Amino acid sequence: MARKDSTPTFTHEIRLKTNLHQIRKLMIKFRALRELYNTVLGEIFKRSQRMQTDTRYIETCKAYQKDKTNKDIRLAFDALQREYKLTQGHLQTFATSIKNVSYMSDHLDAHTTQVISDRAFDAYMKWRMGKRGKPRFKSWKQGIRSIQGKANSCIFMNKKGKVKWGQLLMDCHYDVKDTYGVQAHALNSEVKYCRIVHRLIKGKNTFYVQLVLEGTPLVKSNQQVGYHKGVGLDIGVSTIAAVSKEKALLTPLCQELESNQKNLHKLQRKMARSQRSNNPDNFKAAHFVKKDKHVYKKKGLIKKGKKTWTHSKTYQKDLSSLQDLHRKQRDKRQCLHNQLANEVIALGNCINIEKNNYKAWQKGWFGKTIGFRAPSNFVQTLTRKALKTGGRVEEINAWTAKLSQACHVCHGFHKKTLKERTHTCHGKPIAQRDLYSALLALYYDEEEINIDSIRQDWESLDTVLKDAMLVVHNSRMAGQYVPDCLIPRQIEKRECIQTSLSVIKQTECRASAIRI
Repeated sequence: MARKDSTPTFTHEIRLKTNLHQIRKLMIKFRALRELYNTVLGEIFKRSQRMQTDTRYIETCKAYQKDKTNKDIRLAFDALQREYKLTQGHLQTFATSIKNVSYMSDHLDAHTTQVISDRAFDAYMKWRMGKRGKPRFKSWKQGIRSIQGKANSCIFMNKKGKVKWGQLLMDCHYDVKDTYGVQAHALNSEVKYCRIVHRLIKGKNTFYVQLVLEGTPLVKSNQQVGYHKGVGLDIGVSTIAAVSKEKALLTPLCQELESNQKNLHKLQRKMARSQRSNNPDNFKAAHFVKKDKHVYKKKGLIKKGKKTWTHSKTYQKDLSSLQDLHRKQRDKRQCLHNQLANEVIALGNCINIEKNNYKAWQKGWFGKTIGFRAPSNFVQTLTRKALKTGGRVEEINAWTAKLSQACHVCHGFHKKTLKERTHTCHGKPIAQRDLYSALLALYYDEEEINIDSIRQDWESLDTVLKDAMLVVHNSRMAGQYVPDCLIPRQIEKRECIQTSLSVIKQTECRASAIRI
């Protein structure tokens, strides 16, 4: 019998109707989960430290560095973990024993206890395998934000449409209209398990239930999908270019997202001043620094060691406002990502995209821009929507493909700086740089670019690319903000735009002739 996890899965989220008593009970449960997670994680570190001092473990590590494909070495690691009780089963037993001898037994069940233990063990194993950083203990400020059951038994939705977790029975805010039938499709699907999510909205504790369902999500009737059509995608730090054989798209990433950085910065400075004035003993004394024949007063840094902090009521209100600003910005960004992904899916659901290292971008020159526009999250959203419609997303190796340098005219490579936004060949402009890279990604097949197909279809493709540039130019002429990285002001309009205008005039003349 196949596991349910191997079947297609999607989620549907519904807000819970909670009163003050239910909120208090839920907060106690989440506090117990946080304390249990920290206890299990601390026990994992203790057992791991004892195992690492064993000479057999050191010898096994040396042998693994020499030959990482040897199965006997992995079996030796597993034997050491079983000996020091550093396995998933042993930690579940430890978590259950801690729960049974404390107040947690009145609030947690066996399934959630095992789930929180497995979460700590998975974080530890990913750290040991080098896939992520060292797991941290959960603070009381952040805590556990979600919990789920192992099956549809401990946290479940009954036949009356209410969510039950232990002795708590909670109603849901259902969408009465349900215009596109998304909620009805989700409620008629088989539930694998339920997840309770805790969010802080406008300073108030809000809870949601996420139904993890079997099957595929419903495609809305108003969503346009280019089934079995290819699309080449080029994503920059703050721009996106998508090209199909019929249409192209060139637009800034999250153009409508208003930046709240100034408001955030002002609020953070206000909170820092309040924190410094209410806790003067936690900071070093101010000192003067001489620089370029000028003397500046520099505030003291935070002292090392354990400290106690006193925060005023105004500080707590500002902290709640700061969290709410970040939440609104995140939700608005996700909404814009969904809209842009739908526009790309309308061109085609078979997508070729260049594989980029977004973490390297964030560590380099574009840290604030990456955090503000989140191109990696857009790629995840696009991938999810493409797979939902039965499409595919294939990543292209940027080092071998060289999409930003390749040229179909001379079959060579032309290196360009970041300032050069037009692809040229022997001094003749070919197309806008991002659009041309997306075009090459569209014709990338079997680890190479199909140059012959591009040359055969170039007349129609050239019109498609120039039509996309015409749309961007008209947006700028209409007063909308268009960054220079999309269409530099130095580009000659004759070579980039006039061809599209002539094509439009020809089509209008043909249409009028047909009418006559």
